[in-house]
Amino acid sequence: MNLSLYEQESIVSFTEAEKSANVYTHNRALLRKLERLARDRPEECRLVKLSHGGRAADYIIPKAWVKITPPRIASEAQKAASREAAKKAALARRNAPRGEK
Repeated sequence: MNLSLYEQESIVSFTEAEKSANVYTHNRALLRKLERLARDRPEECRLVKLSHGGRAADYIIPKAWVKITPPRIASEAQKAASREAAKKAALARRNAPRGEK
């Protein structure tokens, strides 16, 4: 059964009494990240259930891992400096000898 993009949700839930959070997701990038964490840190991240033919999953993670992090707001001067640094790096890569890229 194919779900619409609207139906492919991600849900993070936890209670104040528990130290862990439940993550249910269809998001491919998040699924890959959780799969990697479950493999590398099985004592902290645990797969509970796969669903929808492996296109969705439930994981248990430490509640401390749940964060809301807005993107930083860069000033025009910071943006200009970043653009200049990127141009210099691209130029250095183009001018580097073949084996050193």
